[in-house]
Amino acid sequence: MNKTLLTRRHLLKLGVAGAMGALLPAHATWARTAARSSVPALRAANDKKSIGYGLVLSGGTLLRVEPNIKAKKVKALKRDEVIELLERVDADSGSAYNKVWYKVDGGYVHSANVLPVPNQSGNVPITEAGEFGFWAELTVPYFDVRVGAGLTTGRSKYRYYGSTVYKVKNVVKSADVSPAGKTLFGAIDNYWYQLDDEQFPANYFVPASYMRIIVEEEMEPISGNLDPHDKNLLVNLKEQRVHAYEKGKEVWTCRCATGKNYNGGDFQTPKGDHFVYRKTPSQHMWGGIVGDEGSFDLPGIPWVSYFTTGGVAFHGTYWHNDYGAPRSHGCVNVTSEDAKWLFRWSMPYADSNPENWYTQAPWRKPDFNKVTVVKVV
Repeated sequence: MNKTLLTRRHLLKLGVAGAMGALLPAHATWARTAARSSVPALRAANDKKSIGYGLVLSGGTLLRVEPNIKAKKVKALKRDEVIELLERVDADSGSAYNKVWYKVDGGYVHSANVLPVPNQSGNVPITEAGEFGFWAELTVPYFDVRVGAGLTTGRSKYRYYGSTVYKVKNVVKSADVSPAGKTLFGAIDNYWYQLDDEQFPANYFVPASYMRIIVEEEMEPISGNLDPHDKNLLVNLKEQRVHAYEKGKEVWTCRCATGKNYNGGDFQTPKGDHFVYRKTPSQHMWGGIVGDEGSFDLPGIPWVSYFTTGGVAFHGTYWHNDYGAPRSHGCVNVTSEDAKWLFRWSMPYADSNPENWYTQAPWRKPDFNKVTVVKVV
């Protein structure tokens, strides 16, 4: 194959058994995966009491007997602990802007530090990356990246998290097959994807069964028949919300987390009129000095839509689940699902030329007849 973006038809031509099942949204297939190690078993998909998995984002996150910050503490949860989410609860307690809790086994946990994640480890691999590679999404809660194809190879410095997106540049068949029952999130076959990193090139390998192929249909524009001047985005810093308008009528909105000050530095999202000018399904973002409050090193940030020449963008977020107050380094943090919607809806639409699809091209003056204006107030 010589296209970066795969279609369902391509997968079927490759004879990938079960490929169509792999194209379903990850949350639709969570219940198919057998639980391993300390990961709790999910209920059947038709059991309405189970809504998926959650990943604890901060060590010391408290489990309480009731959805109330003053309720009795049950225990402190560990960072990267995977818990079953039984129910979303909209309570009267929490922060001023976030009163969402999750009911879990043994109590309730506030949503700010618990990220809903997929757990689908049965993705059927594609055995050739093609000339330009292809995009894929991690569909397990996390994976400690290897420097070679196999669990016995050394570990990279990075742990990749569920719903992050990467470009697959090579497919390797390894003789190292994991013993049954010895992996945390399910079986790992002997196909591994070698992933690209535009910021820090090195050897990064993830089991193919842990990654869902992103197909071209997922990139199709939303309301693509509209004149570009009929689409506008508004970021309201006071409300911490993003609003999308078509012909002056609001058609979509979501909560967000915009920029704030760190270590005396001004990282507030710039006010004014901007425009979407460049997009990528994935970006490795990093900055600051390791150990400082404002430092970060975040590979695989999904669905990035830049709207200032200084690098401010809408993008998915996997390091917090706390929208409604400023907390970024200038970008507009939204959920990965919301970032994907913005990626597809805003103009210019994603470049379908595979040779340009992953190129970090220098900024150039856009065609203002083909952009979506972003107003930050």
